[in-house]
Amino acid sequence: MMTTLQSHLDEFNRQGFTVFRGAISESWADQLHAGLLHYLEEPPLPGQWDGFRTRMFERGEAYIRLIENEPVVDFAEALLGEKCHMFCMNAFTTKKGKGFDTWHVDEELFLPLPEGTELDERIQIPTYLITCIYYLVDVAPDMGPTQLIPTSHRSGQHPPANQDPPVYKGQEPVTINARKGDCLIFSGQTWHRGSTNQSDTDRAVQQVMYGKRWISQRFWPFINYVMPQDVIDFAEGDPRLKRLLGFHQHGPYG
Repeated sequence: MMTTLQSHLDEFNRQGFTVFRGAISESWADQLHAGLLHYLEEPPLPGQWDGFRTRMFERGEAYIRLIENEPVVDFAEALLGEKCHMFCMNAFTTKKGKGFDTWHVDEELFLPLPEGTELDERIQIPTYLITCIYYLVDVAPDMGPTQLIPTSHRSGQHPPANQDPPVYKGQEPVTINARKGDCLIFSGQTWHRGSTNQSDTDRAVQQVMYGKRWISQRFWPFINYVMPQDVIDFAEGDPRLKRLLGFHQHGPYG
């Protein structure tokens, strides 16, 4: 039975993440993977480093189309509102012996709570931005799969440094056994890590981050960034894609 959009929203709000299986075709994933590997052969630009590239929407149609890929973008709009936009689009590979293996939250705590307190169960934690990870290869258990602690997005705390792995209200790590084309969507407030790749195969992912209208887009070098004209031209005649790229109507702050 097909999982409904509402069930994904309910799961996300409950545990801090959800997975869309087969969010893109394997052939599309292969195309994105090949494009990333080709890009990695070029010298890194400022704000990039070995194995890591930013602003992937500049790399052609396969990447631009990913921004409004359904049903992932439907999920983003349902969660973040009809004025949401893509604020970041990174891609990277993880080689043997590497990984983002420290448990963490992204950015900072948005709703910090004093130690020993809990958010009332009747309150749904607000979500301002999400990370969508498209897996470009099958991720075997020894390739360093993504791990998350369910419900920890409600903790208002950083993962305890003296626990490895951390446990929140009895919830232990969940490992995402991803196949090529799957998409993991999670809140950066959820305790998570990308465990160490112990295999001889590089892990490869494409990220698309969405945020509410007032979340600033993160396109290096930020203030002086100019979106390439070919990206703008591609979105011409597609109001949804133009808005997702950041072409907004005037609002309360300008």
